[in-house]
Amino acid sequence: MKRLIYIILAAAALIPGLWGCRDKDDKEEIKTVELRYRVNDSYDLDAVAAKPFTIVVTSTDPWTITSAHPDWCIIETEAGQGSDPEAVRYGQGNKTSVRVQYYDNTELDDRTDIIEIRSDFWLGKRVTINQKGIAFLTVADDEQNLEIEKAGGELKFHVSSNQKWTAAITEGDWISITEGASGEGEGDVVMTAQENSGEMRYATVEVYDRHDVKMATISITQDGVLLDPDSFEIRAGYDQLSADLGVVSNAKWTAIKDNENDDWYTIENPDNEGNATLHITLKENTDTKMRSAGIIIKSVGKSADDFVVERNVTLKQAYKITPVRVIFNNEEMGNWKSDKTNTPVYQPGVGVLFPGYARLNNSSKPFGTYTFHWSNITADARVRLWFCYSDSEEIKYDIKAASAATSVSVNKGSGGSPELSNTSVDISQPVDMTYKFDPSGDKYCKVTFLLNGVEFCSFDSSASIMPAVLWGSSVNMYLGCETGSAILEWYEYTAPMNWDE
Repeated sequence: MKRLIYIILAAAALIPGLWGCRDKDDKEEIKTVELRYRVNDSYDLDAVAAKPFTIVVTSTDPWTITSAHPDWCIIETEAGQGSDPEAVRYGQGNKTSVRVQYYDNTELDDRTDIIEIRSDFWLGKRVTINQKGIAFLTVADDEQNLEIEKAGGELKFHVSSNQKWTAAITEGDWISITEGASGEGEGDVVMTAQENSGEMRYATVEVYDRHDVKMATISITQDGVLLDPDSFEIRAGYDQLSADLGVVSNAKWTAIKDNENDDWYTIENPDNEGNATLHITLKENTDTKMRSAGIIIKSVGKSADDFVVERNVTLKQAYKITPVRVIFNNEEMGNWKSDKTNTPVYQPGVGVLFPGYARLNNSSKPFGTYTFHWSNITADARVRLWFCYSDSEEIKYDIKAASAATSVSVNKGSGGSPELSNTSVDISQPVDMTYKFDPSGDKYCKVTFLLNGVEFCSFDSSASIMPAVLWGSSVNMYLGCETGSAILEWYEYTAPMNWDE
C-alpha cells in the first residue's frame, strides 16, 4: 500500500568548551531532518519486461536513493537537494518523482534487491524488490487427470521445464515409474499400472522442481468396481414412512438387511445395476427410543470368483418427541420483534390479533418442527409464515382466505417465487399450519407442509428447490398478516432428534 511517511529526527551534539566546563544554561544544538516519501513496502516483479515503479521524495536536506544491486537496477535520479523546512512541513516542498526500472532476470532463480531512501544521516525507508527468475515447470491441465483400464499397462505425461526436476508416486502401490523419475528440461514420465481385479482405485504422482518444491500433482484412476452410496447413514423421522439412498456404481449390485429380523423396514428394490436410488419403506416408530439397523450394499459379479465390493450403511429412525406448546400472550410477544407498519395486539384469553400489514420476527428460533394455531381468520385475510435462511432464500407458507386455499412458495436468489403446491382450507374453523423437517441423508432435509395435520406438500432440499435448508440449521422466522386479520392462539415446537444417542 502506498503511504506518505512523515519523520522528524533530532540528534543532539554536545560541544565542549576549550577550557573548563560549559554553563548549565547553554542550550545544546539540535539537528533536525524531515524526510517524506511515497512508495510501497515491497514490489513483486516479473522476470522479463518488469514494470517500472515510481518513488516520490521530498526532504529538508539532501537525499539519496540507492540500490544494493546497481548492476541490474536503474534509478533515474539517485540524489536531490533539500527544500525549505517550512515548505516541507506544510507539504509544499519540491517533490521529486524517481522512476525505478529493473533489467530482465536471465537466471533461473528469483532475486531480491533492497532500495534505501536516505536524507543526510537518516535512513528513512528500505524497500524490498522481489524479481522472478526464468525457471518454469508445468504439466498440461489435460494430463493432470489420467485414467487406465482394469487390465493395467503403460501411461505417461509430459513435463515442460527449463530446469532439473523429479517425479515420485505419493499414493498407490499398484503403479510404478519406469522412465522419467528425474529429468532436466522437456521430458516424459512413463508409468506402468498392474492389473486391477478389485474396486476402482486411485494413485497420485507429484513433480518437484530443482529445489524439491512441488509444482504439479497428477491424479490417476484405474477402472474397477465402483460402488459409492451418497451417505453411509440414513436418518428417518419417527413417522416417516419412506427414505431414499442414491448409489453411484458401474456394476450390478444388491442391498440386503444385516439382520433379517428387523421387520420395521423394507428394501423395496434390492437388485440394481449402475447408478440407482435405493427405496426403503418404514413403519412408524412407536417406541420411546431410536432404532437402528444395518444395510449391506454389495456388488454382484458374473461368477462366484469375481471380486465383491461391499459397503455398510446404517439406517436410523427417530422416536416421537413430545412437542412443547407455547401460548401466544404478552410474555411470548416479548420474544419477538414487530417489523411492519401495524403492531399485533394481545387480547387476554383469546390470543394475539394480527391486523393487516402486521408481522413479528424472531431470528433465534432453533431447528425443528413448528405448528401455528390460527383462528378468527377474516374473509380477506392473507396469513403468512416465512422461514428465511439467507437474504435471498426463504420459504413462504400462506393461507389465502379469499380463494379458500393455502400455498407454499420459495425464493432462491434470482429464481423468483415459484409456487410448489396449494390445497383448500376452511377458514370458518381454526387452522393449524405445520412446517416439518425430516432428515434426508446426513446433510439435507425433507421438508413437509401440513394443514390441520394432513400433509399436502413436501420437497427434498438436496434437490435444487432450496439447498440452503440443511439438517440442524437455524431459521430466521417471520409470521403475520399481509391483509385482513387473524388471531394466533399458540404454537408448538418439536425439537429435532439427537442422532448420536
